[in-house]
Amino acid sequence: MDMKKNRISWFGQVGVYLGKCFRLFINEKQWKNFITSAVLMFIILIVTGNDMFKVYKDTKNGVFTIICGCVWIGLFNSIQSICRERAIIKREYRTGLRLSAYITAHAVYEAFLCAVESLIVTVMMYVAYGSEITGENLIIAPPIDFYLTFFLVVFGSDAIAIFVSSLVRKENTAMTIMPFVLIVQLVMSGAIFPLEDATDVISYGTFSRWGINGAMRIANTDDALKADYQRAFQAGIEKMNMDPEAGELWKVWGVMLLITLIFLVGSALILRLVDKDKRI
Repeated sequence: MDMKKNRISWFGQVGVYLGKCFRLFINEKQWKNFITSAVLMFIILIVTGNDMFKVYKDTKNGVFTIICGCVWIGLFNSIQSICRERAIIKREYRTGLRLSAYITAHAVYEAFLCAVESLIVTVMMYVAYGSEITGENLIIAPPIDFYLTFFLVVFGSDAIAIFVSSLVRKENTAMTIMPFVLIVQLVMSGAIFPLEDATDVISYGTFSRWGINGAMRIANTDDALKADYQRAFQAGIEKMNMDPEAGELWKVWGVMLLITLIFLVGSALILRLVDKDKRI
């Protein structure tokens, strides 16, 4: 779809590429990602245990597992989406493609995928543990608060995948890098190993840390969990402050949005080097 320079506006280009994304959704059956998300969530819920949302430690372990699943879902969504179109991007960039419009179209489309996938995660979690989630409203209502938290983790991880896919030239390279990105997200979450100094600083840039932090703030509105958490925090077992405060949850959401925007803007900037084509 070659474009004469300045003939199509920025919004027009967003519309063109957004339409292309949705055509691929139908023609390439990308809706199968929803089935994958459901299967992954089913596996996760099998192993989370009966004490999820009853005992603080089990709840944190379960939330960690769900957040890891959200990160995986987001990364898998678009890890190959940009690099497989690299030749097309290079040609159309020379004829007037605005890379910011291209990335915006992909971001809007991926937001749609992430919204449905996050809904699947939330609904399945409530089917399994809805009767155990007895906390109070933190911002809107627990189901919506959980949903928005999961969405921001999935969409943020999707933005990382778009960034990686913009950085590399080959689909195989993108798939090779993906496990390392996932490992960094898991290890730097702070849920497995205590983080100090440089590792603690790095963890503030991971969606896993903020996702666990946000989800546990929502879960800790339950009186029993909050009391159990306070004992762990005061004993030094728990290092992250995850008291259920609405202002803090807003902060968690805001940080995840900021990191997401940084990766999306970075993707558009990196693609400006597409003409040189000398990167890996």
